[in-house]
Amino acid sequence: MNARIAALAAVTSLSGSACDTGSAPPANVGAAGVDGALGTGSGGSSPSGSLSQSGSPADSGSFSGAATGSSSTGTQATTGGAGSSGAVSSSGAVAGSSGGAGSSGVGAGSAPAMAGMGPSLTFTEFLIPTASDPGAITAGPDGNVWFTHQSTAPSAIGNVTPDGSKFGLFDTSTTNTGPVAITAGPDGNVWYTKQQGIGRITPGGTVSEYGAPNGDDTSGIALGPDGNLWFTEPVANKIGRVAPSGNDFSEFPLPTAASGPTAIALGPDGNLWFTEAAPSGNRIGRITPTGTITEFAIPTAASSAGGIAKGADGNLWFSEHDGHKIGRITPSGTITEFPVPSGSSPGSITAGPDGNLWYTEAGAPNAVGRVTTSGAIAEYAVPTADSDPDGIALGPDKNIWFTELSANKIARISNLSGGGNVAPSGNIGATDPLSVGMACTVDHDCVGSGMACGGDVCSWVVTPHVCVLVETADPGWCTETSSCWCAGEGATCNTTSHHCSFTQDNGVGPVSGTSDGGS
Repeated sequence: MNARIAALAAVTSLSGSACDTGSAPPANVGAAGVDGALGTGSGGSSPSGSLSQSGSPADSGSFSGAATGSSSTGTQATTGGAGSSGAVSSSGAVAGSSGGAGSSGVGAGSAPAMAGMGPSLTFTEFLIPTASDPGAITAGPDGNVWFTHQSTAPSAIGNVTPDGSKFGLFDTSTTNTGPVAITAGPDGNVWYTKQQGIGRITPGGTVSEYGAPNGDDTSGIALGPDGNLWFTEPVANKIGRVAPSGNDFSEFPLPTAASGPTAIALGPDGNLWFTEAAPSGNRIGRITPTGTITEFAIPTAASSAGGIAKGADGNLWFSEHDGHKIGRITPSGTITEFPVPSGSSPGSITAGPDGNLWYTEAGAPNAVGRVTTSGAIAEYAVPTADSDPDGIALGPDKNIWFTELSANKIARISNLSGGGNVAPSGNIGATDPLSVGMACTVDHDCVGSGMACGGDVCSWVVTPHVCVLVETADPGWCTETSSCWCAGEGATCNTTSHHCSFTQDNGVGPVSGTSDGGS
């Protein structure tokens, strides 16, 4: 699911008084006095208390040519993160009532990730005709890709056809911020969160908006197993639920004060899982369809957990914006963390059709990352510089789609199994050219110094095996010639000694420094 990292700064200033449990309505009862934003327009009748207006599609939106990304060499690898302490602090809080007893802690998990090689991908970028600061993104039930306009000029929802040839623009009510998160609903419509409310837009562009209880701001949104929409309320410190009618709200206060719930996703166990971004929270939460909440502490302090998504392995995967890690949590609550090789700050995350997880890296890295379910990470530079990739989602065409906040573009990643022209890069956000301490099995896993002859080697002199500088004269380790960085210059792998015949330019051997000195 999409995570609005822009909301995290506000979350960190939450106080303990943000969780107003006394104001929560009873479960399954619409909050009294909750009026939708005023507004009129065409598009048919809307439920009571809603804004309904006709969206104006920007059919004249011009198509920006399919920009191909420049190829870059190298792959990125990751070291395994430390296992989670898995501490649990839980309290079921149903629609404002007091919670149940806390559950016992969950054992620590530890699964060091091995370095991963990624396939070459195809990036295609489409310029949005209207200035929008695109944020969250989702696959719509109509076969198009839908996204939020974070800009308030205008506050809007946009869509684009999978071939990128036609954009639509649909105005929403104007608030201090544009729409925040977005998801496909159970009713054939698209739903989104906004300041002080929830919105719904039909495939034809008719917008209806509903005020959240107590005027609370909303953030992440996901479709629940019960056919309702579930959303987070970072400032009010609650999880909310609304029926597709838009009139039946319920809220569930979190046990931990000022924890800042942010992104939310449906889990493999039929529950909703969410991130708690504030330092005082720093947890992954789980809420059942009946409102019982359980929280699991993230091992890395002040990690600022952002996006969360269900993986193909039956676990939940989440990003740690300030922890510079990708986390995995089992349905029982065991957390394992995998450091991002570049040290970047991961944002939104989604599951891909290839069984891997895909996430965005805004800021200097300006990349999209791929993490396998074993924790191996590859990072890809976005073709447009300084574009700030933000939201990411699996599209209706089974490709990965993401937004470029600062470039005003929507981008598509295809050829997920290879065959594209953008290779993973070992230089994403690099401040240290070394692979020091990176877990490995063969020389080709060590990408910190680049993927050319003379690259770092995998030391089997030490256990566990880690990457070291080739200048240390460590012989490294190979299993086949393709494991050798200098294979392009004629190096071969001795499958008995498991050493490459040479590891540096000009045939310099791995041990004695002699030319072509195999060992």
